[in-house]
Parts: sequence; structure tokens; C-alpha cells
Amino acid sequence: MGRSVLGRCVRLTAAAVAGTVLLVSCANSGGTTDAANGGGSAQSGLVGNQDAGDPVRGGTLTFGTHSEAVTLDPAKTAARGGSGGAEMAAVYDVLMRYDTGTKTYAPQLAKSLQASDDQLLWTLKLREGVTFSDGTPLDAEAVRWSIDRYTQNRGNGSEVWQLNVAAVDTPDPSTVTFKLTRPWPEFEAMLALGQGMIVAKSSVQGDAFTPVGAGAFVQERYAPHEELVLKARPDYWNGAPYLDRLRVVALNGPQATWDALASGGVQAAFLRGDSGVIEKARAADYPGYVSFLNAGSAEIINNRAGRPGADVRVRQAIAYAANPKIVDERVDSGKGLPGAELFNDASDWHTDVQALGYDPAKAKQLLEEAKKDGYDGKLKYVVLQEPRDRAIGLAVQSLLQAVGFTVDIVYANSASDVVNQVYVKHDFDLAHAGIGLYESIPFLGLYTTMQSQSKSNTAGYADPVMDSLLGELQAAGTTDAKRAVIAKIQQQANETVPSVVTSAIPTFVAWQPKVHGIVPDATQITLFDKAWMQQP
Repeated sequence: MGRSVLGRCVRLTAAAVAGTVLLVSCANSGGTTDAANGGGSAQSGLVGNQDAGDPVRGGTLTFGTHSEAVTLDPAKTAARGGSGGAEMAAVYDVLMRYDTGTKTYAPQLAKSLQASDDQLLWTLKLREGVTFSDGTPLDAEAVRWSIDRYTQNRGNGSEVWQLNVAAVDTPDPSTVTFKLTRPWPEFEAMLALGQGMIVAKSSVQGDAFTPVGAGAFVQERYAPHEELVLKARPDYWNGAPYLDRLRVVALNGPQATWDALASGGVQAAFLRGDSGVIEKARAADYPGYVSFLNAGSAEIINNRAGRPGADVRVRQAIAYAANPKIVDERVDSGKGLPGAELFNDASDWHTDVQALGYDPAKAKQLLEEAKKDGYDGKLKYVVLQEPRDRAIGLAVQSLLQAVGFTVDIVYANSASDVVNQVYVKHDFDLAHAGIGLYESIPFLGLYTTMQSQSKSNTAGYADPVMDSLLGELQAAGTTDAKRAVIAKIQQQANETVPSVVTSAIPTFVAWQPKVHGIVPDATQITLFDKAWMQQP
């Protein structure tokens, strides 16, 4: 029997990519949910009817991703689609999988996961005979070791884990139990993300890391800035993959990725950040999976002492001055998903509580009140030096200056510069980035970005009422109960203004008609273990 008693405090490594607005306008297609939201429409679901036929073995499927993952270590690369999540799922698999159709979690690598009546003890049963690619067994001790390593290395979400998981026990080789400090119905989501990507002990040799997992593929070649090649495992627990290889490339933006898909250079593509590209792919009837990221584009306000945003009147003035629809018109001709709510109209978590609306008169009044108390009206605004972000920054600057702010845009040359200045040094008053609330993990997204003690709380926002509401959301056990709490969270966000949401970001994971068997998972990850291609 093994046991791991986890501490109660950990510091997350700041890791984020500056948000860009992805905008889309297209008709609804079978299997999706669709809701109008200002300009375009937010959709979620599989599109394109495919006659699957009988799977065919062989071939290399090339996947054009959004950004390159420099390491397949789950403790260093967040399990998110478009930036390494699919690649890591291919190598490690996931203990639990998010079923985008039923919107529930189901066992994948795990055999079962059961919660006690009080939600304080979760029991994970493992499949018999599963091995890592190095031949060692994936047993309870391997799971415990991997999760402990992930937490100790401050993997994404590890702070929430440590605050809520008191102990991990291994009563027998096929059983892992998780003892929680409080009820957490959404706990199973954690085992579909980084904690659920189990790393073999042989992956770690001193400071060196080599990805060794129990997934359908093994790493064969990695050439930075060129390609990642994964080779199929004939002894994969769920049957040998149909593909011989999965090749992953990160091209020069959505347009280049779309061009490669259309020409056959890639057979599947993660498209995000360009409405025209997504429109072309949809108009060409490419099958795939459409989804959206709530609050994917936002103006992050530094709430910390000594910053203008420490004054709630300044934050409220920014919120009233910002007009998501005007930003959308100027940046993308009104085809986007503008909206200031935390959750988009099409979201399962959207409520009747509206965000603060555009009210320049109210913004001027609040700003004047703050100025009478000594505020000079100046804002240091960090924006990525990239065409789309620059256009958004100029639109926001214009709106804020129209009500009396003096906005100095500080352009960051790269996403890493944004991370350093905004997420690490906190040297900003306002920053264009994103909050990012995935449909599959509403509590985790809200907690990490708004809980006062969270190290991922980029805005430095602290509000005891919000902390209490987040605790209430964590304990909510049904969709209706969660939505009711989220309505209160939206209302509290209106009153305290942690930051200002301007848009949701849609995504289209598209593939050629000859491709079959790709399965969407949590956080826009896709699974390739059953993917196959029709052969000429």
C-alpha cells in the first residue's frame, strides 16, 4: 500500500499566451448548438456528415496545430488543444475523457471512477494489463508517482489540486483513492487534464525528460520548429492504432495552416484566430469539430495596490467605456463573437445576468470621481505587437480616451514578453490577453483566474464574496445548480470588475473528408488513437 499526503500550498509557474480574437460567421450545421451573439455565431459540436465505412490501416496523418509544444512533459505544457494537448494525449492517453456529446466524463485509460455519497472520496479503478511503452505496468503506484511529480513540478491546475486533495492512496495495484478536503463534483475533470496524463518513471533521468506513456503513440522524432513525429504502438491497450504515424507541425498562423489543409499538406488542422480562415473551411464543407472559448479575449486590469485598477471606480469606468461590439466592428467587420459576459450566449453556463453595458457617460462620471481623489487618468496598456492584437489595442485605446483616460500602449514583441511583463512581473495597468473559460471545466477556469489566493490570478483580484461564491460553485452538483451560482458570480463581477471581457473565441478542428475517427475531448484536445484515413 502506498500513500501520498499532499501539502496545501504551491506556486504555479506563470504560463499564458496573449489572447487574440477569433471571429466566425457561419450557418449552423448538424450536431451543433448555435446562438447569435452580436456579429457571428458561437457553435459547439461535430460538423459534416461522414460515411465512416470500415477502418483502413496505414498511413501518416499530419496535424497542423496552433502552436508548437516545446516539451511533451505534462507538468510543463498545459493540457490544452492547439498547444500540445493532443500530442500529449497521444503519448500518455488520459485517465478520463470528456464526452462532448453527453457533456459528461467517461473512463478512457481508467476502468472506472466512483465518488462516495459525500463527494469526499473518489475511487479510481485501473484496467488490467495496461503497460507503458517501456514495458512497465501502469498500476496504482505509477499513477500516484506521476500525479505527485506533476504537483511537485507545479503543473497547470496543481494549485487547485493541492488545496483540495488531502491524500492519494493505493490500497492495491489496480486501485487509487483520492481523499478530498471538501465536496468537489467536478473533480473528475482533473483526471482528463494534466494530472490524468500518466508519465512513466523512466521518462525522468536526472534533469532530462523523455516522454514515455501508455498512449497509442510513442515519440519517434522531434525537430524543433519543424515537426514532431509519433509512431503507433502495436501493443496499445485499446488495440493497435490504424495510423502508422501521427505527424504534428506548427505552421505560420491560421492562414498557412488552412492553405496546407486545402492543398493536402496536412490532413487535419487546428484553426483559431482568423474568422476568414474558419469561414473558408466551413464553406468548403470540411468535417470537424467546432467549439469556442468563453472570455477568450479580455482586457486584464491590474487590481494590485499602487495601480490605477486598485480603485474599483477606475475598473468600473474601464468596463463602461469598453464596447465589445465597436471593437468587433473595427477589428473584424462585425463578424465576431463580441460580449462582456463571462460565458457566451451559446454556453451551457450562460445566465440571464448581463455584464455591465456600454455607458460612456457613466464611465466619465466614475473617472472624474477618481481624478478628484488624485488619480491622473493614465493607463499603461500592454499589447502584443501582432496585427490583430494591435488593432484591438487601438480600438480599446480610442474608447478609453473618449471618456477621459490617457492610454499609453506598450507593445510587447512576443508572447513570451507578454508573459514576462504581465504574468510574471505584473508590470502593467491594463493588458490585452484572455481569461479563457472552457465549457468542460467552468469551476477550474473561474477559480484559477479569480480566487484571491490563486497564483494564476493575473489581475491580482481579491474579493471575499467572490471567494465564497467560487467555493459554492465547487460544491454544486448539477448543471442547474452550477448555472445558478455562475449567475451570482457574474453579478459580483459586475460590481467588482476583476477585468473586462470583450469576446469569446471560436475554434474549428477541421479534417479532410478522407479522415475518420478523430474524437474531441476536454479543453479542445483531440484524440487520435482510433483515427484512420481512406487510402487511394
